[in-house]
Amino acid sequence: MKTALALLTTLISIQAHSAVFGIDDRVSLKPGIPGYELARSTAVAVLSANFEPTTPGKIKLNVDRLDGSLCPEVKFSKQVSLSYACSGFLVAPDLIVTAGHCMVNTGESRNETELYCKAFSWLFDFNETTNPASVDADNLYHCKRVVYAVKDEKAPFRDYALVQLTRPVKGRTPFKISAAPVGPSDVFGMIGYPMGMPAKLSKNARILVNNQARQSFLTSLDAFEGNSGSGVFNSKNEIVGILVGGTPSQNTLTNGRCEILNRCSEKGTQCLLPDKDTSVFPGYQGVGSEVQRIAPLLKLIQTVK
Repeated sequence: MKTALALLTTLISIQAHSAVFGIDDRVSLKPGIPGYELARSTAVAVLSANFEPTTPGKIKLNVDRLDGSLCPEVKFSKQVSLSYACSGFLVAPDLIVTAGHCMVNTGESRNETELYCKAFSWLFDFNETTNPASVDADNLYHCKRVVYAVKDEKAPFRDYALVQLTRPVKGRTPFKISAAPVGPSDVFGMIGYPMGMPAKLSKNARILVNNQARQSFLTSLDAFEGNSGSGVFNSKNEIVGILVGGTPSQNTLTNGRCEILNRCSEKGTQCLLPDKDTSVFPGYQGVGSEVQRIAPLLKLIQTVK
């Protein structure tokens, strides 16, 4: 019989698909870099098998290296990577928002404490300066309950989750949430953990598709697996949505014996490796990074606060 952890790893949805759109302007966020303070209010979901206590007050992260698969010329190819990672961000001292498919396979889940909640903890301050062999255990927060998670395979295609932590997060400011709808002139940024790497800022993105009848809109954010659950914010640093997916469906493509990043134009055209059959994607809207609107979570967050 499979253990709960082994079962979980078979249930975890494949995380955000997308690519680089136009210029790869992603930035590593570490102390001294603009955006670092915002990054301190984000966290990466760490599978319980990927960390272990060492000396008192310290944990060790079990990480891989991306240079075993990515070509040397690829940006950030020499960095470490956490497997099965998702991104999340604070909206209250003990509440994290992430993508629904990070906390449920399909359908809905309420007040879940046994499967996804036990399998994932949330690590803050995972950046380029982090020593995976000696991480401050105080930066690791455990899940008390997955308050609500939803991943729709058909309309309205909701994809979001709210996680309550076992203790409040101190010394970090929860993100403000925008009450205004997104518009064609808006410019977006996103902080998350692409490919399980240390925190990265993707910036200067625009809307590609904005169907008001949909729960999500498409942008030119540079996004990859592991960015699922990343907070997407406007020029005021207010959250407008959650990165949940996108196309093209392959982040990378083979170049000899290693992988390079898939790239498209700023408008989502001329991809190096486009998807030939888009009928396999439920509710396909077009090429771009898909962002779940934040509005459906507002009432939910208030009920827990």
